[in-house]
Amino acid sequence: MDVYRRGCLTGRVCRQWVGAWLLVALAASTPGLDRHALAAAEPPRPRFFYNDDGDRTVFLLKGPFQRRQLNYPVDVLVGTGVTTLVFCANMGSDQAYYPSRVASSLGWREVENTRRNARYTYFNRLREIGEMLRKEKIDLLGIVMRRAQQQGLEFVPSLRMNDTHFLNKVPPREHPLTGEFWMKNQDLTINGGALDFSHQKVRDYRLGQIRELIEGYATDGFEMDFSRQPTLFPVGTGKDNSGLVTQMVRQARRWLDARSQDDGHRRFLIVRVPHTLDLCQHYGFDLGGWMKENLIDYVVPASPDRYFQFDIPLGAFLELARRTDSMCRVIAGPDSYRATPSMYRAGMSNYYAMGQRDTYLFNFFAARAEPRNYYPFDDADYALLRDLKSPLTLWGRPKHFLSAGWFPGRGLKLAAAGQPYHVDLYVGDDLPLARRENILKTARLKMAVQGLSAEAVLEVRLNDQLLPPASVLRDGDQFQIPLVDILPVQGPNRVSVTASQLDAGAPVTVTRVEMLVDYDLLGVTSNPSADSQSGP
Repeated sequence: MDVYRRGCLTGRVCRQWVGAWLLVALAASTPGLDRHALAAAEPPRPRFFYNDDGDRTVFLLKGPFQRRQLNYPVDVLVGTGVTTLVFCANMGSDQAYYPSRVASSLGWREVENTRRNARYTYFNRLREIGEMLRKEKIDLLGIVMRRAQQQGLEFVPSLRMNDTHFLNKVPPREHPLTGEFWMKNQDLTINGGALDFSHQKVRDYRLGQIRELIEGYATDGFEMDFSRQPTLFPVGTGKDNSGLVTQMVRQARRWLDARSQDDGHRRFLIVRVPHTLDLCQHYGFDLGGWMKENLIDYVVPASPDRYFQFDIPLGAFLELARRTDSMCRVIAGPDSYRATPSMYRAGMSNYYAMGQRDTYLFNFFAARAEPRNYYPFDDADYALLRDLKSPLTLWGRPKHFLSAGWFPGRGLKLAAAGQPYHVDLYVGDDLPLARRENILKTARLKMAVQGLSAEAVLEVRLNDQLLPPASVLRDGDQFQIPLVDILPVQGPNRVSVTASQLDAGAPVTVTRVEMLVDYDLLGVTSNPSADSQSGP
């Protein structure tokens, strides 16, 4: 398998590229051909999207405020693999980082919690800086936009369509992030919580924000973030109201096209949505309809949990794009919480193997550092901003794969002795190829099994092949198996676990299945089994 195959350039994509360039040639010889239709047909180059929620720019930096700090979101990305800065336009959904005629201004009201509750003291700075921005007439979003242009980065304002951070920890009437629109329209909410989009007034409010963001700041595109959070309608009514959401997406597309008509530069539309098609339908997001109408250019299925995900089902979204004959690109957008660098590499390797061609990072800055003390990036972060750019840059880098559906607190119960139980493990790297290229240094299967007696023997199979029992190393609840002759395939794998005996009344649970892989691009000279204990 060569680099291009690892890069997921499918035959269909290649045919689309050839067709697009034929259209370019046709346009050169055909006066009057619509240049916007031509731009829409041109295949976009792979993009590396970086989503920044903006709060570090405003109030998480320490010390006296300096105007130069407003350049930081761009400056720290210069020289990395990132091509496109996706910048949240508001704190939450309703406090704008720009002079808005529609949304509340930043820190628009003083709240008692910011004085008496230590948990909210950092919002004092938000209010202070909000007041300073208003007084000095500083357009924070505009400064970041222009800095991105100066430094050669694409810029995309993002609007969280119904963010509900203001519902956390204290009542919304007391929360510093609650917007003025919510305060004045509590009768238009879902049981006193999130705004209810079944009301025209609510939709008009969001459309007003969308319009001013597209007309003032969408230099390259716009993002509608439905994943933070996805509830727009009362429970059980999302599917029935999907047409209302489609109208909003359609209007955003019209406004983007109107700007493009003025300057000939096509602007793309990104939608972040829940991570399965069933959930999208449940919440009222008609992705198939949006693709069929060519309303959207990128769809980002996003993790429903803050923990990093390795198995977002991209295939279903890609198949939907194929069925609708859409050029829409699909990119996994997992959250970054508790992800190590090796986990990042493994997850992105999986998604490239599934078929994505672009990269999208969300909450990257908060992944591994202490809260509110994670700026700018550290050296490991900068290495990742290179590694995650493509399958090529990921090849030969250490990776840490975890089983499908893994989250802390979940597990697989072993109910009967002598019976196999199965766990799915997706591996995006082609380890047999790495072995043939003589760069595979180590591959280790690890498991955590709670409640298993010391006398019990654990039998483990990988894709129905028995791993040598003598190679199973146990240390309490931890099991480790060096993989020498039997390797996982690239793509879905099945790990089967069988316990020889179980104690009556004592639950036995597999709580973690993982694979750690390391490489040596100089070439492996020792026996692979001799170095089985080393790894990433």
